[in-house]
Amino acid sequence: MTKEFYLIVNPISGSNKGSEVFKEVKRELDKRKITYFFEVSHYSGQTPLLAKSTANRIKNDSQKILLVIGGDGSLNQTLNGVKKSDYPDTPIAYLPAGTGNDFAKATKLIQDPSKLIDKLLKNPIISKIDCIQCHDLDRNTNTYLANNLGIGFDAYVVAQTNNSKLRDRLNYFNIGNLSYGINILNALANQETFEATISLNHQIHHFKDAYLVTTTNHPYFGGGVPILPIADPTSHKLYTIVVEKPSTLKFIYLFSKLLRNGSHMKDPHFHYYEGEKISVRTKPLEFGQIDGEELGSRNFDLEFSISSFNLLH
Repeated sequence: MTKEFYLIVNPISGSNKGSEVFKEVKRELDKRKITYFFEVSHYSGQTPLLAKSTANRIKNDSQKILLVIGGDGSLNQTLNGVKKSDYPDTPIAYLPAGTGNDFAKATKLIQDPSKLIDKLLKNPIISKIDCIQCHDLDRNTNTYLANNLGIGFDAYVVAQTNNSKLRDRLNYFNIGNLSYGINILNALANQETFEATISLNHQIHHFKDAYLVTTTNHPYFGGGVPILPIADPTSHKLYTIVVEKPSTLKFIYLFSKLLRNGSHMKDPHFHYYEGEKISVRTKPLEFGQIDGEELGSRNFDLEFSISSFNLLH
């Protein structure tokens, strides 16, 4: 039986990179005379619905390939849609077309459309990859994440960037990523500290001056920044990182060590915890982000546990 591709596309991901990658994928599939179907996400929250219906349509048929084209947020929403389908083990193939593409970096995915299509046609591999299940106690909701959930500094940057009129102007000149750097400086000047309580393994760790709290299952955040080099998406562990508020100069120095050699992990302002289940509580109101998508500004009371999904690559 000939293989078929089922594409889920976010055309505006990565300053419209998603649209360009989609065009290239169509050219490659047409060239090979491969049958394909596609669904394009037109509004926030549509991708999980498209992923759920696509998984139900595929029915775990190994000859039918679900391929998502977009950024880390698109992968997150596809993962959540598949998990809520009648076939939650449906393998997901991913072609990154976002700004950060942290998941692709962590899992060393093929990012060239032609090479990925060849691999999926000739020698596909299904790997069970860790993801994180997050239970929001305040809202009684369950969400899956492929990368990380951040509270504080990184979420402030995401919120400012996503709501920046400057980004729209820079996108016009294809330099939208510059707004991210500008908002990092803005966050350095304006991000306040907050209280955070981390609970795991019958132990409680309390911080009065947290600046960043991130729960992750692989090393990268913020577009390839190796915040926790030891994290491994196949270790069946999750990790929560807490950075306490340093001076601005100290933070810049800490960030330079992070980029240079990972020695930031020995800094007294940097803490990390690992386990199969971790609880995180924060107050007062703080910005949050999940796989690069905004969660708004609020108190957080979250329980994290390890889950997994099938990655087709």
